[in-house]
Amino acid sequence: MQTGAQQNPQGHREKYAEWLRIIAAFTVVFQHTVTSAWYDTPVSTPDFFVLTFLNSLTRFGVGVFIMISGAFMLSPNYEQPPRKILTQKLPRILILILTWGLLYGFINVICQSGDWVDYISTPITLFTRPATHLWFLYTLAGLYLITPALRVFTKNASPHMVLYVIALFFAFGLVLPTANHLLYKLEHISIYKNIGIQGTTTFAGFYLSGFYIAHYGLGQKARKILYSLAAISWFISFFYSTYFSLARSAPNEYFFGNFRPMTFLIAAAIFCYFRTKYSATTTVDSRLIDISKCMLGVYLIHPMFIKIFYGLHLSMLIPHPIVTAPLMAVVFFGLSLYIVRLFRKIPGIRKIL
Repeated sequence: MQTGAQQNPQGHREKYAEWLRIIAAFTVVFQHTVTSAWYDTPVSTPDFFVLTFLNSLTRFGVGVFIMISGAFMLSPNYEQPPRKILTQKLPRILILILTWGLLYGFINVICQSGDWVDYISTPITLFTRPATHLWFLYTLAGLYLITPALRVFTKNASPHMVLYVIALFFAFGLVLPTANHLLYKLEHISIYKNIGIQGTTTFAGFYLSGFYIAHYGLGQKARKILYSLAAISWFISFFYSTYFSLARSAPNEYFFGNFRPMTFLIAAAIFCYFRTKYSATTTVDSRLIDISKCMLGVYLIHPMFIKIFYGLHLSMLIPHPIVTAPLMAVVFFGLSLYIVRLFRKIPGIRKIL
């Protein structure tokens, strides 16, 4: 996805962001490929264990996308006044929501019933039952709307003050709700609900984190701590998701959620690693930039190929999910990228890809 991509007049683009978009997009495709089989696989089988393991590797994609957006949209190097947001950024998101919401609505009608009455009601589903993955577009629209206000804060706040807000988000928006969930599941103890401070649980925390890491960076010691916490976080997510799935005899993805501290730490670590690796590197590599620009289209179109896969009565479990799921994720990503690059050559199509 482009999510706030910027370039200077010479066409140079931040190399770390180009690579991160591609990696995050592939991760989302991988996640959707795995979960398409994960929810319906009996939890007591070895296949479920393998799919849970693969699932645990893929949950950082959305967080990284939002961090990239925050890094550019909140950057002091680029102006983002309300007029620009309302006349350029937001209309494009709304066009995407309308176009893809209607398209997936019609596809679902065709696949499920084909009744002409359903065709008439399809536009209503845009606002009541949009395609699941389109939630990200609504989130992005909201973040764009609050960007001018957040820029006033980041422009005038010290690095410590920005970090303070991120710490509040992490503590009250991520750690406390997760700890409360875990305490209740294990000991049937529930923390008083208002202690959670619900307003801290928003994607603005990821948004500000991307800005902070990109703009201020982290020292070597802080990076080592972050990378270590990310590794521990992956283990915790995988362990508890497996544990509670077996305990409830049903897939449990709570610990894979976007608003879990583990997911945040993994996303922040990956974002930080690439930002550090390419800290002073820009690129004019047309192939890399072209592929990166296709990532929004890849995100939007890839579920169609997953639908086709199951429409052909194929299975992610045959011959074995450790082979089939990653292989099909690569195929879905490759097909999506090919189609998007092809269609982006048609005048006017770029607005919806």
